[in-house]
Amino acid sequence: MRTTTPLISRAADGKETVKPDGTAVRYHLFDEYEIHWNELPDGVTQQWHHHDTIEEAVHVVSGRMLLHWRADGAQHTEELGPGDVARLGTAPHTWENKSGEVVRFIVFKLVLDGVGKREIFRNDKQLD
Repeated sequence: MRTTTPLISRAADGKETVKPDGTAVRYHLFDEYEIHWNELPDGVTQQWHHHDTIEEAVHVVSGRMLLHWRADGAQHTEELGPGDVARLGTAPHTWENKSGEVVRFIVFKLVLDGVGKREIFRNDKQLD
């Protein structure tokens, strides 16, 4: 559903939960995507998981964490820090915090149609 007016989803509008591992999550679910704020405590590794249809992208806001994923028969690891973005696709993945501080990151969950939209993102802004 397209909207021509801003839709504000305040922090209090999100569904909040604390997972058994201590990760705090605030979910904002929309018709075509989901955005959630995560706070991953030090010493926590999220359970390995993947999605068959949903694609995830992670944007680290503060702190440093390890992203682990499996692809091509091997396990891979990259450290992510503030400002880093990782597009996870549908690969099995987890993140781990061994930084000594809480890591804050935003997850974008999308169900994509496979049609490239870069030109729309580059050119759709109209100045008033």
